[in-house]
Amino acid sequence: MPSFNRLFIAEKPSAAKTLAEFLAKSAGLKVGASRTFVTVGQDVVTWMRGHLLELVDADSYDPRFAKWRIDDLPIIPARFEVVPRKGRDGNRGEAAAHIASIKKLVSDCREIVGFGDPDAEGQLIQDEVLLYIGNKKPVLRLWANALDDSTLQKCLDKLRPNSEFLGYYEQALCRSHSDWLYGINMTRACTLHARVAGATSPVYVGRVQTPTLGLIVRRELEIRDFKSVDYFIPHITLATDPSFRADWMAEVDEKGTCVDPRVNPEGLLTNEALAKAIVGLAKSCGKAKVLRAETKPGTESAPLTFSQSGLQAHCSKLYGLGASQTLEVAQSLYDKKLTSYPRVDTEYLPEEQHGDASRIISSLGKDDLPTAVIRAMTGCRPSLKSRAWNNAKVTAHHGIIPVQLDNPSEVSRLSEIELKVYVEIIKRYLLQFWPQAKFLATELILGVENGVQREAFTAKGRRYTDDGWRKAFAAADEPIEDGADPVRVLPQLVKDQMVQIAAAAMDSKATKPKKRYTEGTLITAMKNIHEYVTDPEIRKRLREGAGIGTEATRAKIIDTLLDGKRDLVKAVGKELAPTENGIRVISLLPNTMTTPDMTAVWQQFGDSVLARDAKYTDFIARQIKWVSGLVQSSSGFFSPGQFPDAPRLAPSNAFKCFGDLGLKGCGSGLHQINGKFGKFFKCQNQACGKMFNSVKDAPHEKQGSGAKSATGELDVYEGKRVKCQKCEPGFLLLKERRDKSGHFWGCTHWRDADGNCKAAYNDYKGEPDFDGVTKTGGGSRGASILGAMRPRAS
Repeated sequence: MPSFNRLFIAEKPSAAKTLAEFLAKSAGLKVGASRTFVTVGQDVVTWMRGHLLELVDADSYDPRFAKWRIDDLPIIPARFEVVPRKGRDGNRGEAAAHIASIKKLVSDCREIVGFGDPDAEGQLIQDEVLLYIGNKKPVLRLWANALDDSTLQKCLDKLRPNSEFLGYYEQALCRSHSDWLYGINMTRACTLHARVAGATSPVYVGRVQTPTLGLIVRRELEIRDFKSVDYFIPHITLATDPSFRADWMAEVDEKGTCVDPRVNPEGLLTNEALAKAIVGLAKSCGKAKVLRAETKPGTESAPLTFSQSGLQAHCSKLYGLGASQTLEVAQSLYDKKLTSYPRVDTEYLPEEQHGDASRIISSLGKDDLPTAVIRAMTGCRPSLKSRAWNNAKVTAHHGIIPVQLDNPSEVSRLSEIELKVYVEIIKRYLLQFWPQAKFLATELILGVENGVQREAFTAKGRRYTDDGWRKAFAAADEPIEDGADPVRVLPQLVKDQMVQIAAAAMDSKATKPKKRYTEGTLITAMKNIHEYVTDPEIRKRLREGAGIGTEATRAKIIDTLLDGKRDLVKAVGKELAPTENGIRVISLLPNTMTTPDMTAVWQQFGDSVLARDAKYTDFIARQIKWVSGLVQSSSGFFSPGQFPDAPRLAPSNAFKCFGDLGLKGCGSGLHQINGKFGKFFKCQNQACGKMFNSVKDAPHEKQGSGAKSATGELDVYEGKRVKCQKCEPGFLLLKERRDKSGHFWGCTHWRDADGNCKAAYNDYKGEPDFDGVTKTGGGSRGASILGAMRPRAS
């Protein structure tokens, strides 16, 4: 019989603690603490620690997959399997014990309430454990976008069947399983084919990682190939009150398309003589005629609240924070019940939450926030409803906002950077309760002509009649919306009016290359990937905002690219620059793998699974077909000419790893590599990686008595295990000289950490010449020849 009523399973210990305290406070009960759960009356609250399970490695499906072979690709599991996640020590015991604890609690409860984070990944973390333990109990879902008391109470009053969230679970499965299929198969295929062509390091490939690297590389190549162009801007200054400047404009047709043959395709005037002639015309005429004078009223809305990507881009620009750091801070603010859930892809808010505004704003006044925030707070009008309140653009999530401040002391304990991010979130929320700014936008076009030549000049300006939200913060650091005209006051002129020209001149400028991505601008590019899609048909199909990666994974993808072990991207100040290896990877792979086109399509397909317009099985079937086709074509991705500086294969590529001879090895082909200290052979199979000495251009087993060569014959040199006469643990091996003039015997301990043994002897009839029979450069008995050549360490 069940021993308690409900089992709440939170994703993190902090969320479990918050929920337990709220349940206890609401019912007037005490919290009973245990190592893995807490009790509140007839309810129990337990927790996970993120993913407790992970997909198994390829060799778990078949042991032969432990070795990388082209013939085994593509690797397609009949059914994806999971196991308890490895800890930092490489052991699965901690996760397994945690899962066992949850299983015991599940067996003792009447029903389960899932309290994972409110997104697809949170649903996966929760559901995969329940499936793994074979749960048969009914499951409800507590879907809370914030952890404050008011939000928790509303969500507890509206618990929904977990089955309603199946789309979120399957969407996360689509991402997880497709990443496994693509990453495992394409990394192996590309690495193996590249090694045959001469590459010596793995080619890491990822469904989202590689197109993201492609963005960084293409931007870098644009910068490197950029050639600055000088251009000129003729302009006139008009003697009005106030005076203003008007810039020359090229001729356009009725649709606004440039038809002026004097400018380049970018619309720039690059001919200095023509620019001077235009300035001369203006000076000689002395007056300009108003061809168009239009003034229209307009409104400007405040910036919306933050999505996760928006917050990351904003904090990168304002404070230089990395994407992962911003996400970590946002998660901390959520865990401390100060803000709503951060991993969201929308800037909009549900209309039914508008009624909470007065309560939230009032609660924020309990703490000592910056003066600018307090001043903006007092000017708020909670009855106003900005464009942010839009149910049509909100699904399960809404923009990041502050929640009711029930624990003001928590704010005083924030770190400096946590407080900065918290204040930015508050500011964006407060702006939603300030009125729109109102302005008059003026566009003037003036003509200058002498009967033979006619040129036009234009000026645009904006005069605010009501600053609205723009005056909310004294620091005035909130940006004007993209594309807005600058604040510039122009005089009121009328059509056909003649205006005196006070001065005419021209600016000489040069075009500048685009800037490298920062973490913030790269996050924005990943979210707005439709702008970077090259295929016109695919671009047409993609909806705006169908980015690559998710709000939760984009920062992790950037961190992976910055991993020094992969040697793909490096940080240069705030900018991201590809390494030469990163550039090479993108230059070698086909466009279908390095551009975001197909990745964005797959991500949109995953979104349709969430919306229940498609099924997980459909997604995976198509993904398998796509990956299988890429594996088949991968043999043509690489050729030896792409690696001119790489070590070459031996002239005869007949040598196999000694597994063919029954010794330790795998039977894969061997590279002969010109190493720093001479030639050696290395197995092409990354999982094996066994190395062999090169003796007379044939591989020989390194160390060991009676070792065989690639021909199967006993290695007579190494078989004798000639003991070094100068150091106790060492023995001598036969090495080829760099100049290929013969061989010598060198000690295996020539570069030990605790001292080098420099014993080296000429070869005499297959034996070390201890007696000095042979002479090389005046050498005598035991003479070292390491000054001329050094043996490769064994």
